[in-house]
Amino acid sequence: MLTSSFPRLLLATGVVAASLTACDSTRPVASESSAESVPVSPTVDESDVSFNREVTQGDYRFTVKSYGSQEPRFISVRSYRGTAQTIDPLRVEVSGAVTNVASGDLNGNGKPELYVMTDNKRANGGLYAFEFAERGYTPITAPGTPGGNAGMGYSGQDTYQISGNKLVRTFPVTSTATATAGTTAGTTAGSTPATGTRTVEYTLDNTGKLVMGQSMDAK
Repeated sequence: MLTSSFPRLLLATGVVAASLTACDSTRPVASESSAESVPVSPTVDESDVSFNREVTQGDYRFTVKSYGSQEPRFISVRSYRGTAQTIDPLRVEVSGAVTNVASGDLNGNGKPELYVMTDNKRANGGLYAFEFAERGYTPITAPGTPGGNAGMGYSGQDTYQISGNKLVRTFPVTSTATATAGTTAGTTAGSTPATGTRTVEYTLDNTGKLVMGQSMDAK
């Protein structure tokens, strides 16, 4: 009796294992399942393409698409060198609608970077960056709140662009005096007028870290 039950046990175990594998295959992954489609997901509508752009850097070419008009949104990134795809298509959840993409090689190491900007206005938001190699990529951590005087009056609303070998970050700044005056005049909290804008430059070091450089204020 025990002998006849053993094959059934193995068969049942195989069914359970197959079921678990099938469940795992439906989990969100950081790659797309084919050359022409985005993996089916409850949060992604394949037909809802809200952004679609291609940029190049040297021999590399990147195509970036975003999906969805509400949170959460996803971007898909395809990286090519010539006609060959260098990595499995990458899929990343982002906050905010994609507004622009740019490529560069800020540290001059021959590994191109891709910068994806969104309209997320929260502090330290709105930037997703990656450095690509021949067969892989490394996320670049977005810069945090600027240090020292460069961070005085900072409250978010960042915009980014690539200029030469630098990442340029611009945001409005406010002062305590202005905030007090605005409150006295009846300005609601969270809508304090800016006293000007500040631009902060970043370089990318050899380890793939963004390093803050000079900052400049403008009225």
